[in-house]
Amino acid sequence: MSRGRKLESFKDYQRALKNKYGIGQGSAYKPWLETKDVKGHGTRSIIFGRKSQRSHHMMSSIETQLFHLAEFSDSIVDIREQFPILPLNYTQKVASMLGVKHPTHPKTKEPIIMTTDQLLTIDSTQGISYLAISVKPESESDEQRVLEKIDIERVCWELLGVKFSYFTGNELTRIQSRNLAWATAPFRENPTRFSDEQIRSTLAVIKVGQYFFEDLCNKLILMNIASHDEAQLLIRYLIADKFIDVDLSSYIPELGILGVKSIAVMQRGVMNGTS
Repeated sequence: MSRGRKLESFKDYQRALKNKYGIGQGSAYKPWLETKDVKGHGTRSIIFGRKSQRSHHMMSSIETQLFHLAEFSDSIVDIREQFPILPLNYTQKVASMLGVKHPTHPKTKEPIIMTTDQLLTIDSTQGISYLAISVKPESESDEQRVLEKIDIERVCWELLGVKFSYFTGNELTRIQSRNLAWATAPFRENPTRFSDEQIRSTLAVIKVGQYFFEDLCNKLILMNIASHDEAQLLIRYLIADKFIDVDLSSYIPELGILGVKSIAVMQRGVMNGTS
């Protein structure tokens, strides 16, 4: 297992910036902190982004929840995790203004570069905007020190004209995220593509309503729309690429039921009518 980078002093921060950590966007962005750089008890994971075409570093299961929900949103075009708030003296001035202690490194006691868990780029009819989100479990949401550090983040972003939000996650977002992870996992680094004819034929079979997932797969096999190996993947692909809008409030693989809420119209290989 590779060792993490040393981020203990101002010289370390300068080196990180020189190596373009915390800089760029889309596939060129490198998070300030990667999973190997942080010691902790959270469930860390690396997820290849379908939109960004790069690996995203998640430091907890709640960050993963938010990532899947954000990536699935049509209006969110980029997700930059572990985003540094720079320069260092900016966060120090804000901390001083608020009358709270600036975070320091536990070993060197030197001030650290503060990061925001996820910075979202939103493309809407009003143009490009940004949303900075701090991600913390609900169990930590009333801890004084946690609130102080979040307050520094909030003020820093608001002074820059960027909206700031706080995400704790809940049982519903956990299940929704699991469904999205299940649906999209096969189509990340090595996406499987289905023909327009397969997609069109499957959409002709599926109606709004509830299906036993296994029965729907068997129907596609019997109608020669998909092979035995393809059938489940094809339905997951339709969910992942929003050809069908399904109920995400119950974990589909566990329940075995697919609740279809709406179906996209596909004409000449182009989707119409999707949200």
